[in-house]
Amino acid sequence: MTNRTLLKKDAYLKELDRRVLIFDGAMGTMLQQEHLTAADFGGERYNGCNDYLVLSSPETISKIHRAYLEAGADVIETDSFRANRLTLADYDLSDKTNEINFAAAQIARKAADDYSTADSPRFVAGSIGPSGKLISTNDPEMSNISYDELAELFREQARGLIRGGVDLLLIETSNDILEVKATIHGIHLAFEDEGVQLPIQAQVTLDINGKMLLGTDITAVLSILEGMGVDVVGLNCSTGPEHMRGAISYLSERSRLPISCIPNAGLPMNVDGEAVYPMQAEEFSSALADYVSRYGIRVVGGCCGTTPSHIQALKEKIAAASPAQIEPEAAASLASSVQAVALEQQPAPFVIGERLNAQGSRAFKRLLLAEDYDGMLQIARDQVDF
Repeated sequence: MTNRTLLKKDAYLKELDRRVLIFDGAMGTMLQQEHLTAADFGGERYNGCNDYLVLSSPETISKIHRAYLEAGADVIETDSFRANRLTLADYDLSDKTNEINFAAAQIARKAADDYSTADSPRFVAGSIGPSGKLISTNDPEMSNISYDELAELFREQARGLIRGGVDLLLIETSNDILEVKATIHGIHLAFEDEGVQLPIQAQVTLDINGKMLLGTDITAVLSILEGMGVDVVGLNCSTGPEHMRGAISYLSERSRLPISCIPNAGLPMNVDGEAVYPMQAEEFSSALADYVSRYGIRVVGGCCGTTPSHIQALKEKIAAASPAQIEPEAAASLASSVQAVALEQQPAPFVIGERLNAQGSRAFKRLLLAEDYDGMLQIARDQVDF
């Protein structure tokens, strides 16, 4: 298992360097089209728990994976978006966390392997969504979890996915940058547990104003994630591609990592109480192909509202696109939870004042002991003038 997984890490990153990779589309959208009943979910108790379908109706999940692979997806995501112990507790399924994640990875692995060829390998991304908490807030209910508890939560989920045979771990639809850090920490702990190292692709969700839910902007996202050992950084969900342009442009200019962009099929509209995504396959695929040609992004795909037709159109458009070659600006920065500040050293002459030394100047020592700062500054000025 260790040797195989290490080889898979090498294969995924090498393939990403060689060409643009296309992720699949939405899982939830496809499940809605299946018109599943409570029986499909394993009973009324589990009705609506999409992650449990890997155990109660694995053929349904396999069918969706294969539809996306048939459409041309290079990477399929496991049906494990909410499969952590905390969210599974809503269905009394916490004790099945490892089993669900393992099964999700195995189903996707089998489908990907069936469609893989020497010239066109297919990969499996272990999907890890948010915990449902917002640790950075002051809300007593939403923040009642510690950083270490979050790390352990995602450590457990990652171990199940790794054992099931995923090629990379995908952190997606992230709303709280502190939780993203805890997730990455938990994944690294899982790597130590399992004796493997897989790529980590970390994707945050921005609103139409370019901010995460709690105000974090793309400058802070990049500064934080680049220092945490992730391999791909990007955006997914929330908006359609048109509202991601500013953030994607920033990443293309600054990121030393490959960039991913996996948007919804436009901003959702409420139609008779249901979310409807308006962007059709042609418009969607054209927008992402433009991002490849203009900004050099390496990973594209679809989130909410996208279907195999979106992925098929995307495959055709990407085949004709020539990725831009952009050399990012190398700039160190420091980030708060909201934004980053570039560390820029202004070129200037340096003057060394030899007399500003308590060991070599009695006058300076007397001024220092007397805390006479004006006097010490005058000595410095006299040296500069001299």
